[in-house]
Amino acid sequence: MIKYHNNALYNSEFDDIYFNTYEPLAECEYAYSSALDGVNKSTIVVAEAGFGVGLNFFCTIAKFKSLNKKSLHYIAVEKYPFSKDELASIYEQFGLDSAIYKEFLDNYHIIPNSLLRINLGSNITIDIYFGDILEFLEECEFRADIWYLDGFAPSKNPQMWSEKFLSNLACYSYKDTIIRSFSCARVVRDRLSQNGFEVGKLKGYHKKREMLQAICIEPKSRIKKQIWFDSPVITKPKTILVVGAGISGLAIATLFKEAGFDVVVAEANDKAAQGASSNLAGICAPLITQPGVALGDMHMSSFLLSRQFYRQFGGDFVDFCGCDEYLINDKMLSKFNHDSKFFSISNDIYLKANIDLAMQIQPQNLCLALAKNLEIYYGYEYKSLKQLESCYEVNFSNLKTIKADVVIFANGNRAKELFISEFNDPYMQLSSVRGQTTMVSEFINLNRPLSARGYITKAIDKIQLIGASYARGDEYALPRDSDDEENLALVSEFIDGKNIDIIGSNVGFRGYSGDRFPIIGGIHNASEYMRIYSSLLWTKTKSTHQNPIYHPNILISAAHGSRGLSTGILGANMLLDMVLGRQICVKKSIINALNPSRFLIRKLKKGLVKSSS
Repeated sequence: MIKYHNNALYNSEFDDIYFNTYEPLAECEYAYSSALDGVNKSTIVVAEAGFGVGLNFFCTIAKFKSLNKKSLHYIAVEKYPFSKDELASIYEQFGLDSAIYKEFLDNYHIIPNSLLRINLGSNITIDIYFGDILEFLEECEFRADIWYLDGFAPSKNPQMWSEKFLSNLACYSYKDTIIRSFSCARVVRDRLSQNGFEVGKLKGYHKKREMLQAICIEPKSRIKKQIWFDSPVITKPKTILVVGAGISGLAIATLFKEAGFDVVVAEANDKAAQGASSNLAGICAPLITQPGVALGDMHMSSFLLSRQFYRQFGGDFVDFCGCDEYLINDKMLSKFNHDSKFFSISNDIYLKANIDLAMQIQPQNLCLALAKNLEIYYGYEYKSLKQLESCYEVNFSNLKTIKADVVIFANGNRAKELFISEFNDPYMQLSSVRGQTTMVSEFINLNRPLSARGYITKAIDKIQLIGASYARGDEYALPRDSDDEENLALVSEFIDGKNIDIIGSNVGFRGYSGDRFPIIGGIHNASEYMRIYSSLLWTKTKSTHQNPIYHPNILISAAHGSRGLSTGILGANMLLDMVLGRQICVKKSIINALNPSRFLIRKLKKGLVKSSS
């Protein structure tokens, strides 16, 4: 609940105000964003402890735009975030109603104990971690050029100024990183000076006598608990080869091209979207779980990233209409028996969850539209690759080759054979699932798609899609009448005696992993992992392990299952972050859960890996 004290925004928990009402933006610029003048880099990373209402962020954007800089990456933490409605009210109260505030609010959604990525244009990115500041350090990996320490006073908020936090700042800083803060408390100055910073004072703003500035003179290395999941270091590439032209591969190619890389795509078929992305329509909605479930956190993060991608690139093939999920049994009810801003419950034939942020997407049409803006080689079925002195030479079954600095595999359900034949990891748990969808003449008037045991889409040119069958390991590529009948049976409650005119079917093959998480990241060198981590059964809790060994500059985004319209976009964002060497768009525990080496690591931890000697 918003509170004011003498017209100043007030936090009763800490008995303190967020900012003064006297020229708050000018004060933010003086105390914090003016530090950008001291950074001689084209890409600037700013970290903030205590995001509040975001005034420092918006002042930093204004300052950044006044300088000749390439990009701004802003990384913040907030344990007690304002809701979207509260922020809108505060911005209106203080006359902060420009387009950038509205764009920020449109993409602002709180995921507790997780990271939210918002892109504002092509060169401004903000990551906000909603949770405890020490968890924030555990879940993020970056070094900042500037730190804003803008929490409430140390006497009222001791945790934010704790020894454990301040002693770690040098692990998240470069040499000459600047710290700015209103607080000049002795405990803050002492802890910074004892942990790698040279501390001084600057003249304060308006009635404030002084403020703190510290310069990092001794950056530190971070002790990593699960170093085998550390992200690969990618040498600065110019050319990117993406193998696969489904939604995952095309999203990767699109984002990398936007970032300025030379990108080519190789596709085995004669046109794009011939695999799992070949459907006329599909629902893109978050997987709802109980709060704090890692799988649910991952899906919520990927869904919010996908909304931003589809707003930018989706065109007429994305309908931001929401969807209804009917809770037809106790298992489905149990997923929605908690309060959330991401759904509301109403009553119809059954109770239903109204997911207003969901989208209906035309996957094949969207892929074909994305493909028009990319350089794609069709009829190029991957065969093998060879590492040359400065790049890779990739061979295809048509006897053609392509050279590239970085190779990214996004070839869907073919990932399993890739790990077996090319990368020699026998412990990778991947499978292929056959899914058949049924196209029918419009039989029910929907203003948004619905799902229950099966799903029904809104009509597109008087055609509705019903799906979908699920057959693990079934490799039959042609439609079956029995599968169409099964699909209709899954939505029988909504047919209610109507005459259904089946006009076609579509078969696609989706890749799944053994733990329901996609496979996203650098491809590990399995034989080296078995060698250097052979003792994990006894040493898994120690922090003295060797850095992981990856196949250099080879990445993968696969096993996206039935929610690839969302997680495929997550994969594209994550891989771009890895190549750019910046803070990745989701928290570290999710990155670890997606790491391709995880199945091998689990076997090593249990002592179940056979010796390769």
